[in-house]
Formats: sequence, C-alpha cells, structure tokens
Amino acid sequence: MSQIISSPAIFNIKDFGAKGNGEILDTRSIQNAIDECHHQGGGTVYFPAGTYLSGTIVLKDNVSLHLAAQARILGSPSLEDYPQEYGYCLLYAKDARNIRLAGEGIIDGQGAAFHCGAEGFNFEDEEAAPSTQSYIRPMLIHIKDCRNVSLHGLTLQHAASWCCHIEGCKEVHIDHVHLFNRANQNNDGFDLTRCEDVMIANCHVDCGDDAFALKEGGIRIVITNCLISTRWAAFRIGPEATGIFRDIAVSNCVVYDTYGSGIKIQEVEGGIMEDILFDNIIMDNVTGPISLRLGGYLGWKKERKESLPIGTLRNIRFSNIRARVADNAYPLPHEVPPFPGEKKSCLNITGVPGYYVENVTFSGVHITYPGGGTAEDAEVTVPELRDHYPEYHMFGTLPAYGMYIRHAKGIVLEDVRLDYENTELRPPVVCDDVLDFEMSNSRLMGDESLKSLIRLVNVRGVFIHDCRPLKPAAVFVQVEGSESENILLSGNDLRLAQTAYRLGNGVNSHTITEK
Repeated sequence: MSQIISSPAIFNIKDFGAKGNGEILDTRSIQNAIDECHHQGGGTVYFPAGTYLSGTIVLKDNVSLHLAAQARILGSPSLEDYPQEYGYCLLYAKDARNIRLAGEGIIDGQGAAFHCGAEGFNFEDEEAAPSTQSYIRPMLIHIKDCRNVSLHGLTLQHAASWCCHIEGCKEVHIDHVHLFNRANQNNDGFDLTRCEDVMIANCHVDCGDDAFALKEGGIRIVITNCLISTRWAAFRIGPEATGIFRDIAVSNCVVYDTYGSGIKIQEVEGGIMEDILFDNIIMDNVTGPISLRLGGYLGWKKERKESLPIGTLRNIRFSNIRARVADNAYPLPHEVPPFPGEKKSCLNITGVPGYYVENVTFSGVHITYPGGGTAEDAEVTVPELRDHYPEYHMFGTLPAYGMYIRHAKGIVLEDVRLDYENTELRPPVVCDDVLDFEMSNSRLMGDESLKSLIRLVNVRGVFIHDCRPLKPAAVFVQVEGSESENILLSGNDLRLAQTAYRLGNGVNSHTITEK
C-alpha cells in the first residue's frame, strides 16, 4: 500500500485579487487569503514576485506567510491604513498559535513617509498619543500574546518606529533575518517584551535605536551568531523592568559602529534581573562599552510621585570580550545627536546607596579605549542620580577610563586587560563603596603621572593578585575612605610600579596587607 503524504495548502495572494504593482492597495486581497487559509485549518499564504502595497495585515492561527525572493510587502504611507485597534502596525497578530513569516523577500515599512515630532517617541495607545495623529508612526511587526512564532530568512526594513515588537509570546524562533531600520527615529530592531523561550540566531541588525531590547521581563532567551550596528545599544535589558529577567544568554556576536553603549543592563523599576551571560563578543568602534545600572526612576507615561522599590541586579557574567571603544558618538544626521557623557565613556557598574549590583564577573576581557581623559576628569565628583532615567552617559565624564564601579559587591575581574591609544590621565579602575572585589591575572595601562592605577574608596574585602602594570606607574593601588578595610595584595608583578600602595587620609594602616 502506498503511503499518502499530505502537505499544507498553499494560498497564492494573486488568486485573491492582489495586483502586486506597488500602486494599488492590496490589503484586502492579502487579508482574504490569510482568512481563507485560517478557515481551512492552516497552510501557506504565498507572495510571488511583485510589490504589494498594504496597510495592516492580521495574522491568524496556523498561517505561514512566505515571500518569494523578489516579493515585497510595502507599507502604505497613509496612517489611515493602520487601524488603531491593531496598534498601528503593518503586520499584527494577537492570541495566535503557529504563525510563521518566511522566505527571501522583503517587508518594507516606508518609514520615512511618517513625520517624527520633537518628542521622538512611538505612541502605541490612545492614552499616550497626542491630540493629533500627526506624530503617530506605525511599527513594521507587532506580535502579541502568541505561541510558536517563527521568522526566517526575510529582510525587514524601513519601519516608521520599532521594527519587530514581540510581546508576551512563548516559543519564538528568529533565524537568518536581515533587519535594516534607520528611516526615522526610535528605530529599534527586535523588541522582546515579557517573552519566554526565545531563540534568535544568524541575524544581521543595522538600526537607529536599540538592536535587541528586552522589556518588562524575559525568561530563557538566547541570542547568538549575529552582526549588529546601531545608534543606541546592541543589547539592552530594561529600563522597563518591573518583571523578572532570568536565564538569558548572548554569544558569538560582532558589534560594530555602535553608539549608545554595546551592552546596557538597567534595572530601575523594582524587578529582578539575574543569571545573564555574555560570551564571545567582539565590539569594534563602540561607545561604553558596557553599562549596568541599578536604581529607581520617576518617569514613563504616568508621572510617579516617588520611585519604585529598588529591584535586584545580580549574577551576570561577561567572558571572552574584545572591545575597541570610540572616542564619541557619531550618529547619522537624523538620529539623536551625542550627549556630553558619550565622549570619553567607560565601562560602568552603578547601584545606589544601600542597594548593590551583585556578583558580576569579567573573564577574558580586553578593552582598548581612545584616551583623552584629563587630570581634572580624574578628580570629578560623580552624582548619585538615584531616580533619573538610566543611561550609560548619565553621570557625564567618569573619573576612570576603564571601569568605574560604585555600590556593588561580588565583583570579579580575571584575565582583564585595559589599555588606550592616546594620552589618558584617568586611572584604569575606580571602585567606590564596593564589597568583595577580586582582580586577578590582569594588566592595566596608565600614565606615570597618575596618582594610582587602581583607586579604592570605602571598599571592604578586596583581593588583588597576579596583576601588573603595562607601563611605569607611580602607585599601583590608592586606598581612600575611612570605611575601607580588609584589602590584600598578593603576587603582583610591580617591577614597573614605584610603590605598591598608598593610603589616603583617615585610612587605618592595617587596612591593607601586601604579600
């Protein structure tokens, strides 16, 4: 008996009246094909070669959209073609299962056709929108509360705001997608809001705002083998962060020409961020390059009278990182211009008094900075800004060129190299109110005129061993603050240092031990 092999039904949108000439609106024909496919239990809605001008398309259960190599869905330039009930977007799905966008074609939002007001924000609901619709800009894709979502092989480009927003979804698979989104402002790449079980691989993302943004929560998320360039962060977790972010792994990615810090992790809304891994990352011509912030925030759409309770930011590991830091941000003309703190930026980890960023490890990290810091920069007082919007540049120029760490505990640096290309008069490392700090097998470059290579202020429980300067240095470690205690230096190669350590005023002579 021969075996009967069934295959999903194929619904060619031209059979439903689509013209594909880029001039006549094909929205209804495309939607009719999707509705019929769904009605018959599912299958593939096929887009042959052509340009299909369209407004909002609603995806449904068990429907796969497949775009041929020369097929293009072209977003309408008229806002009236994007109903508010579907959130002003080109492709929309809600409460659907088993939806797929695939093929070698292009989905193009014609984003430059939409005006961006001075606010520069994407208004997603009526409450947040201004009285006029003139500033509302549609997304390219918004998939909400769905399960088993797949995007494969497509080119996504030119959204008027965010490119691909996946919200409240489970079992998301994105592979071999080329995303180009620099047509307007707030041009994010992939935004994942409260998603679980996500795999993103083999994508090329070039956008004007955050490339991969995790918002409000996210569990079991993997991002790997991607190329990324953006005006803002390549990877951003938060600052919308009332939920739980856990079990997140990013690996084998190359980030280039990225201004806005390569990696930003920002817990400012009382949530939990923990068990996060970044491994095998190259960052070339990137500001930042890494920023971790634990604090509060008073803003967002409805003004708060006081900040939310401080949340949790802990158990984060950065390994096998190579970064070359840019000396300033260089956005495209229509993108957000540089902020003062983006020049002479450095890696920073900051909590607020009484609340610590916990258990962060850097292993196998080599960061080269441009230099340019002055002796005056090394002496700046850094404000707390407890309730301010978090940004890597929020404090302005920091007193370290390499790593500035404040209100943190359980920080480990192993096999870390910090160096620079031009004259730099700030120290490589500054720690302020840090508990349980260990640095091992690390190499630090600093100017001989510096007060010290490592500056420790009110630190407790420090172990620095098997480290060495890369250039002659006057002092290896400077200890300040009456709360400093229990500091051990052991096995460091200090042949290029004139003095192992120096104690500031008010520091007990028993605070530090050298072996």
